[in-house]
Amino acid sequence: MNKNAVIITSMLGHVDTSCAEYCLKSWKSWCNKNNIDLIVLDEPITDTSYTKPTWQRWYVWDILENNNLDYDKIALVDVDTMVRWDSPNIFNEINNEIGVCVDNDNVGWVNDSIKGYKHMFDTELDWTEYFNCGMVVLPKSSKNFCKEITQFWEKHHSELHHLQETLRKGTDQTPVNYIAKKYKIKFLNKKWNLTHLNRKELINNLDFIECGYIFHFNGFDKSMRTPLMKQTWEHIKHEY
Repeated sequence: MNKNAVIITSMLGHVDTSCAEYCLKSWKSWCNKNNIDLIVLDEPITDTSYTKPTWQRWYVWDILENNNLDYDKIALVDVDTMVRWDSPNIFNEINNEIGVCVDNDNVGWVNDSIKGYKHMFDTELDWTEYFNCGMVVLPKSSKNFCKEITQFWEKHHSELHHLQETLRKGTDQTPVNYIAKKYKIKFLNKKWNLTHLNRKELINNLDFIECGYIFHFNGFDKSMRTPLMKQTWEHIKHEY
């Protein structure tokens, strides 16, 4: 067992996971090159139609402990990502902080989500410090952070589920941003979670490959995701 691990959330029931093939091909190669373990969370803890995988992933430290796995740092990563073959070791980017990347590609959506969940929290959250949960680096000291997230879900799951169905501005991401206000956060270079490729006009000619370390295939019609990830893999697979 290595000291660090990349954890991919790939549970059926919430998102189309047909893209997992291309996600895992890139991450397996990168992890092997950097002596990092790769673990796939593909077995739900409970019903994903109610408790989305995006909430279930925050039980990660409990899952690892139950399997007698102990790591210094882990990276929670979405299945709709790919990592570039020559990306540096992301675990060198943090010490005892929680590593994240800012999410300001759609400020209107972010602002509406912040306002929609505000009544559940006593703190202020500004869109300029809002981060994406599709790639989060967690040191072992983040166990309390993750526990607070899961306890928040367990306590408020009925209201949270209702907001997911009515407000329709995400699942865990905005509550996690509110909870994170009391923890030590480090904003990483945006290359570590290059989101909304279409908004950035990076899809033509696959320009995102030269611009990022981790490509996050979100923010566009989900029917495009697997074909684009397949096209990306076919274009760069010789590099791995």
